[in-house]
Amino acid sequence: MINGKYHAERKHHGKQIIIDLSQLPGGVYEAMTMTAKGEEIACRQYRSFDKALAAYRHMLRDYPDTGAELTGKYAKLRDDLREALKAARAAYDANHEDGGACNFDSAAIALPRWNESKVKQAAEEAGTNCFSWACWGSRRFVFNPMVSAQGNARTRAAEAMTRALVMLGYDAMDYCQMD
Repeated sequence: MINGKYHAERKHHGKQIIIDLSQLPGGVYEAMTMTAKGEEIACRQYRSFDKALAAYRHMLRDYPDTGAELTGKYAKLRDDLREALKAARAAYDANHEDGGACNFDSAAIALPRWNESKVKQAAEEAGTNCFSWACWGSRRFVFNPMVSAQGNARTRAAEAMTRALVMLGYDAMDYCQMD
């Protein structure tokens, strides 16, 4: 903490964390995220205060205060995303052929009037990430299939994830984007 500033304590997905910016000896600045017990989650060191401050602010965005545990439809979404990710992994494991265009194919779900931060929390807890996408006048959330592929294998994984989400009752579609 520098002069009582740049210190945040918050609850992130049920765990108490601390995000802090400190000045170390030798003119080094350190931005760190750690558990309440002092276990390091992320740490960056810089010789420039401005760069360290930018890293601190980035950590604040990366580790938002999510407060309470997920319940209701958000907990169900988390669990359903876990199942869909298993389907994506199974499709990838069945065929690793990864020719074709480099792409960012993923599964997209229409979740009208859902809280974006809770959807992102559900995605993170499920083991993936997501972003909001405005599509044909509505908002969809795009979920990464989390496979180490970027061509045909990623497409197959994303399609399997979409099919799994449809089977679970979601208004899901394939999101296709070439690099």
